[in-house]
Amino acid sequence: METFKAISICKLLILTLIFIGCSPFENPKFINLDSIELVDDQTENLVLISKVSVYNPNVYSISSKDVSFNLYVDDLLLGIGKIENELILSKNDTTQVLSSLIIKKSQLKSFINMKDSIYLNIIGSTDIPYISKKYYFDFDYKLNTDDFISLFTEQIINDINVQISKVKIKKIDFSNIDLEVTFVLDNKSKMECVIKEMGLNIFKTKEHKDLLGTSKIKESFTVKADTLNEFNLVVKVNTLKMGTAFFSNSLTNKNSLFIEVNSKVNYNNIEIPYSINKRVDYNPLTLEIQLK
Repeated sequence: METFKAISICKLLILTLIFIGCSPFENPKFINLDSIELVDDQTENLVLISKVSVYNPNVYSISSKDVSFNLYVDDLLLGIGKIENELILSKNDTTQVLSSLIIKKSQLKSFINMKDSIYLNIIGSTDIPYISKKYYFDFDYKLNTDDFISLFTEQIINDINVQISKVKIKKIDFSNIDLEVTFVLDNKSKMECVIKEMGLNIFKTKEHKDLLGTSKIKESFTVKADTLNEFNLVVKVNTLKMGTAFFSNSLTNKNSLFIEVNSKVNYNNIEIPYSINKRVDYNPLTLEIQLK
């Protein structure tokens, strides 16, 4: 009986190997670039970790411990990459693969500034158990630059955190109230960035109607990597426009203003919009101010 079982198992293994051997090998398909994370900023290169979705159309799983590739834009070498850890692609399924990339800064700047979309040419090699010789792959992937930038946007917003820390009255005269708005900018990233533009508007209503005052930075400034920074903007609020607001809520000793901040952060020549909306409560009698 045991001998019969052993023979049956051997037959099953042989049939499986024959079936796999007769099945033509189909190239895995690059489905999507899911995310990009900056892990190091070097003088000439950016070191990134990316997650990509790859589909294996074969009836068997594919595994490999050594996958490397080059990234090209047209004939220009954009960077080099490799798959982290062991590559395992499930049969007839899509797998998310982790890869490390070293991207040349000079090439990154050139294609982002020139084109709305590009074709990445990915050329590489690996060893696959089912193929006796080294397996080489070559495929194209269309990448919209807006999509590429959006992959960075979430990380930049998380790493470069701008907040309003306080608002105070700096000066009062017959026509204007000067409000000083203090910002704290925490750059937790490994790259410096440039605040190219920043404009501040103050409105009477939360719907951002009835503009009371506006201000903007006079010139751009650089924020070093891994630093905490503080800077101020002074905005003149028209006293006459605020007049009805002062008196309308005087019985409750409370009124509100609404601050809108729009800025542009330049991150290695990638320009990212950044916005803040805050409510400011104040006592129209004492002019005491609180952020909400």
